[in-house]
Amino acid sequence: MRARLLLAVSAVAALALTACGSPEGAGGSSSDDAGSMKMTIGYTAIGAAYDDLYVCEDQGIFEKYGLDAELTLLNSSSQLFAGLASNSVQVGAGVAKSTASGVLGSDIDLRYIALPIPVYYLEMWGKDTITSPDAVKGMRIGLSSPGSLGDASVDAFLADKGWSEDDITKVFLKSTPAEVTALEQGAVDAIVTQPPTGTKTREQGFVKVMDFTKYPAAANAYTVKADYLTSNEKAVAAFVKAETECLSILHNDRDTAVASIVKHSGTDDQELAEYAYDFFEPLWAKTPTVDPDLLAEAFEQAAAENGDKAPADTSKYVDNSMVDDLQSDGFIDSLYQK
Repeated sequence: MRARLLLAVSAVAALALTACGSPEGAGGSSSDDAGSMKMTIGYTAIGAAYDDLYVCEDQGIFEKYGLDAELTLLNSSSQLFAGLASNSVQVGAGVAKSTASGVLGSDIDLRYIALPIPVYYLEMWGKDTITSPDAVKGMRIGLSSPGSLGDASVDAFLADKGWSEDDITKVFLKSTPAEVTALEQGAVDAIVTQPPTGTKTREQGFVKVMDFTKYPAAANAYTVKADYLTSNEKAVAAFVKAETECLSILHNDRDTAVASIVKHSGTDDQELAEYAYDFFEPLWAKTPTVDPDLLAEAFEQAAAENGDKAPADTSKYVDNSMVDDLQSDGFIDSLYQK
């Protein structure tokens, strides 16, 4: 596990240095007590779930709070921890189970600072012969990568049904666009993606089998390295404040939110973008507090999968102080006043 992690970290670091250089203040090395206000924010899939980030970029909210922030799409969930560990990404957005797995296999210390979506926010789309979730037993399910949000969502579904992994066949296809192609070509029977990526397959006659939103999870958690937080507390606090304001825009300004989905999520179809918005709007938190119980569950799942032992106390990885400050000083309430 550790050897594979080191290889992944090296690969992501090399990629980041080639593409855009080393961000100032990365890894907590900064001559200023407040640290650098420049950061790279890594996220792991195309889709409307990250509309908070898209809106922050499009509406200049990062700049409003003094951040020079760059969004970067990572190839898979497995790269999220590697990006954080190598300092090529300063804030990581993705399923906590994946980053928890990295913590268990290394000496890297992380802090989970915000949780804008506390459930599995994916849908399953498949052949029109699949008339219920029970009908997928024995079928091939297309997913992006091991440890991805889709992988974790399917595991939650299997546990809920009392099935084993042998009751379906997971087919890992590296990306969500590849999932769509595999479904269209008949290589899989169903796929698991976030709207609107899989939703657009309805144009080819595929149907929605189910969604996974009834399963609580630290699904879209924002994470930083502990030493980066220590040396760049001002920047991280600015990110959390920007994130909280952008969540309010998602709830308060449908047109702006939908426009960012169209711009960034891989579809220029207004109807699909509106579908995605209506799916996510009830799921986005107004106060993105990290639920310690959900994080503890993520560590338990990661440990069980890797054959490791979960920490007895995972609360040290949670830092809700910045969200708590915004709540106590009335900032969050002010965002929702009419």
